[in-house]
Amino acid sequence: MKEEVESILTRYASVELTYEAPSFLEYIVTSGSVERHFNDVFRELVRLGYQPLLVVQSGHEVLRIFRVGVGEVRRAVYYGLALATTAAVIATGYFNTLSFYECLGVNSGGILLSVLAFTLSILIPLALHEMGHFVTSRATGVPTPLPIFIPAPIISPLGTFGAVITTRFLPQDRKSLALLGISGPLVGVTMSLLALVITLRISPVVKLEELACADVSPIGFVPLSMYVMLVSGFIPQVEGAVILLHPAALASMLLLLIHFANLLPIGQLDGGHVVRSLTNMELHRIISMVIPAFLVVLSLFIPAYRWLSFFSVLAIFISGFRPHVGYSNQASKLSTKDGVLLLIVYLLLLLVTIPVPL
Repeated sequence: MKEEVESILTRYASVELTYEAPSFLEYIVTSGSVERHFNDVFRELVRLGYQPLLVVQSGHEVLRIFRVGVGEVRRAVYYGLALATTAAVIATGYFNTLSFYECLGVNSGGILLSVLAFTLSILIPLALHEMGHFVTSRATGVPTPLPIFIPAPIISPLGTFGAVITTRFLPQDRKSLALLGISGPLVGVTMSLLALVITLRISPVVKLEELACADVSPIGFVPLSMYVMLVSGFIPQVEGAVILLHPAALASMLLLLIHFANLLPIGQLDGGHVVRSLTNMELHRIISMVIPAFLVVLSLFIPAYRWLSFFSVLAIFISGFRPHVGYSNQASKLSTKDGVLLLIVYLLLLLVTIPVPL
């Protein structure tokens, strides 16, 4: 490990070994600068399975190298889970659509198109969300595996718990972390919003007495973007009538709410990555603790937010207690322009997806 690492480092700077363990090395830069050439150093080390961490202590660059390897799950697992998730979403869409037509009391001749709309409204935003992370991570030199889709037939109203990407390496620098955090939600929210615009138009406006089912439940909250559509007359309102959401419209609405939850600035959530790129480790940790506490208190006064408070507490227990190291080059910074643009996009995504009680 030592010879392999030093053959790379010494091409860019003079270094002195200060600590050595079987899977860990620490160097101090004695002359030259690793930080100036960090992009090249990072890519070369990561390609060999080493995670570099550059910090500045007392004016000196200190480079810590961890051996993590580049193992990857077999592709058959990714493809199998993707197919299983697709099947689960189709089955969920079929049964949801059957209930939808039965409630309307009409022939379900168009069920195949409705199931297709339901399936695409879920799988396209989810897939593009994860591909946003995947492409961004690969573009910045991190060997990122394919997304792992999680089928959840019956127990999830969408037929899936979404997808995740796991990687062994930290992003290269502060900007890479920012792009990694914002890329998935930006694509996913955009596609879910587009799907909602389309599927809301095929959601019928009916009077309650005309419904053939007695168990229709009112929705207690919707994303702000959907609320604006409703109050602006995007769907013509009829006195004494309600909008019966098409299963695909309901799926798009739920995905927007899930995106909002994922954008919360907590731990390792996408929102946590964004806020970590704009702050430091300690401030990020404080924010990760304050947000769940705030949501729990808020849910006591507005019951519609109970699901969100539960999710936030779960998120903090899963990842929030661990410090968010952030990125490999701890000396890196975001330019003012990049920071402002990132913050604007992040706040817009929160605004579009934030749940509003009805």
